[in-house]
Amino acid sequence: MRIALDAGRFGDWWVLAGWTVNPDVYLVTGEGHQVGWVERGLAGIGDRWVAVYEGYFIGDVHTQEAMLHDTPEQAAYTVHTAYLQNL
Repeated sequence: MRIALDAGRFGDWWVLAGWTVNPDVYLVTGEGHQVGWVERGLAGIGDRWVAVYEGYFIGDVHTQEAMLHDTPEQAAYTVHTAYLQNL
């Protein structure tokens, strides 16, 4: 399953790619390769989404807590931003 992301916000060639057997994880692919992933429902966060870039949850450096998102598209935008800023 592939969900195209808003080209006006992401540019061309950015999509969420997932599996119907696990709707809680989507790969974030951009410019032809996997950039990160987004994941929903981790222990303690309920139905919210987190962004993962280069194997790390994106969040607050001081509190060590992951940034929470309401939709997979919002989490994908966080991955997109981290990728563009080369964090």
